Amino acid sequence: MELIYLVNALFRKKWIILACTLVAVIAVYILTLNKKPLYTSHAQIETGFTAAEKIKVTDENFNLAQIDTKFNEVIENATSPKVIQLLSYDLILHDLTEKRPFAQITDKDKSSDDYKNLGITSNTVKEFAGRLEKMEVLNPNVKEDYKLINILSFYGYDLETLTGNVEVSRLPKTDYINIDFFSTNPNLSAFAVNALVTNLNKYYSYTKLTSTDLSITAIDSIMQAKKIVLDQKLAARSNYLTAHGIVDVTMESGNKLGQLSTLQNQLSDEKSKLPSLSYRIGQLTNLIDKAKASGKTVVSTSEVPKVEPAGNSEYVVLKKKYNDLYNEYIRKGFNSPEIKRQLDDLTDQLGKLNVNTKTPEQIESTETTVDALEQRRMEAEADLRSTNEKISLIQSSISGLNGGLSGMAASSAEIQKINSDIDIATKEYTSAKDRLNSVISLAQGYDGFKQTIFGQPSLTPEPSKKLIFIAFGGCAGLFLSMLVIVLLEYLDQSIKTPSQFYRLTNLPLLGVVNHINKLGGNVLDHAGTIEGDDKKRHNVFRELLRKVRYEIEQSGKRIFLFTSTEAGQGKTTLIQAISYSLSLGKKKVLIIDTNFCNNDLTELLAAKPLLEKFYVNGKPFSLEEAKKLITKTTVEGIDTIGCGSGDYTPSEILPKNHLLNYLPELLNEYDFILLEGAPLNKYTDSKELVEYSDGLIAVFGSDASLSATDKESISFLKQNKDKFIGAILNKVKTEDLNL
Repeated sequence: MELIYLVNALFRKKWIILACTLVAVIAVYILTLNKKPLYTSHAQIETGFTAAEKIKVTDENFNLAQIDTKFNEVIENATSPKVIQLLSYDLILHDLTEKRPFAQITDKDKSSDDYKNLGITSNTVKEFAGRLEKMEVLNPNVKEDYKLINILSFYGYDLETLTGNVEVSRLPKTDYINIDFFSTNPNLSAFAVNALVTNLNKYYSYTKLTSTDLSITAIDSIMQAKKIVLDQKLAARSNYLTAHGIVDVTMESGNKLGQLSTLQNQLSDEKSKLPSLSYRIGQLTNLIDKAKASGKTVVSTSEVPKVEPAGNSEYVVLKKKYNDLYNEYIRKGFNSPEIKRQLDDLTDQLGKLNVNTKTPEQIESTETTVDALEQRRMEAEADLRSTNEKISLIQSSISGLNGGLSGMAASSAEIQKINSDIDIATKEYTSAKDRLNSVISLAQGYDGFKQTIFGQPSLTPEPSKKLIFIAFGGCAGLFLSMLVIVLLEYLDQSIKTPSQFYRLTNLPLLGVVNHINKLGGNVLDHAGTIEGDDKKRHNVFRELLRKVRYEIEQSGKRIFLFTSTEAGQGKTTLIQAISYSLSLGKKKVLIIDTNFCNNDLTELLAAKPLLEKFYVNGKPFSLEEAKKLITKTTVEGIDTIGCGSGDYTPSEILPKNHLLNYLPELLNEYDFILLEGAPLNKYTDSKELVEYSDGLIAVFGSDASLSATDKESISFLKQNKDKFIGAILNKVKTEDLNL
């Protein structure tokens, strides 16, 4: 759609646009006439988001990229139904308990049925206070809650009203959030904005701590699970020690090693006595045997052979070497045959070193009796037996300790694995416990948002901005009306303008005729008085007809069939108007009504319906006979022939030798013959009449919209391009003629 056309359409309806604008201005003025002044109270809170997070349930570091999200969450919470509901509780409790309520409830209001139906009692205050303490939102589906909602609505403290009076926004690039409350009472605004901050802190603390409590519960569950695992590991170790008769594997192992070392030393000492005792018994036996052989009763001990004793230093060296090897033997779990062999060799060497440990002075150099020697031999033999028994007992004990240490080595590996599991479980339990204590400590230390600016009653009201509202209303009315007009024009798919007609049909235009409101009926009776001053050529309709007349005269054709795609396009009116215009040019015109579907021309011109009755029956055509069909009109030079109307086509109703076959003979009497055919979309009449005409003219109304059937009819016109001389766009608005 052309922009110029839209501008013209707006200009044509300028009075409608101005009227809509004026109505909008008046409406806004009336609405704002009794508007009460508003008072604003301002508060500000510091969130602390840009510094550090108040409560952290996880170990994640604070992410600066999430700051905007957190600020948006606080803003949404501040205007959420939960917080606004808490504010409404504070306001209604103030009005119900204080001597100076914010809401102005007059005595007339209190005497009204609406107020009485609220049923406000002393218990109402308790109900609101209880809801405030529990932080509950009223449910309109609950009878008791519905009653409280009605009370809030009556006082003007309902959610919708309060939400509309609150504005919450972040101060750009800061840690602060601004909260403003608007009302007609400055004290109400100050009270409400401070109460809103308090309730926001209460709600935010509740939600945050609830979330933290859930986290504490989760962490506590984890800690308890870790403790159960630790207890199971401890119980497993205790059961293992009990089953194997081990009190403390480390202590028991140390004790057994100490015992084994002592026994080894004792065994070495006892074994070192054996050679000395054996040697002593042998010496005593020799002395006794010699004495008895010689028949002596007294023996001198100087006869015993002398042996030099060994040095103590060699004994100390061997003993140290023995102890070191034995400790190595223990570390290898008594499983080294080589060390065992070396230990046995060292034991033999230590025993030999102790054979001659007595000095020469210790050997008896005095005389003694044989009986005394016998007694001394018996004592030595007793000591030898005793020593052997000790050696056997010590060896038995050493064997038992060696077996215990071998089993203890295997038990030690299992216990070491159990202890490792216990260490891991202990660390996990301790970590969970420390984390739980940390979260509990943080939760207990949460103190909400810090209010940096407290709301104060405003001394002056906010600017009314009535002029701005009125101007905005006027602009809204102006643009809305223009938008509606443009939308209607856009939705209107009618042809409207000549350029639009050409784009839609691609048919040549013979001419354009403007719309005339008072044109109708028998046009010939008042065609000369249409639109204008005869003294001046300001008659647009006449000038447009003259252009069409000129095109018809210059076409070189004289018999024209006028048709259209749909009924109501103005064929009948145009045929009369064009005939009148041709008559002004001293042309004689014959109008033949061939529209058997709707013979309006016949009725309007009062013509005789004789067309289908005339025929030439084997005789030459006679103009005089044809003149009997013609009816004179009120305009000189214009004649007409009428037809009947019925459910038939020209080929069905006209006789064999009908008048249309002799139209060329009528041209001797007339300059132009104009035929009117039925619409192409519904009827075939015009298609049957084309053969009797020289020129074909289609009439389109600018208010018509083209359909698929119209396109088929347009295709028919294009197919008859030899006879089709153009279309006439009728009923075009005068201001759209040049578009």
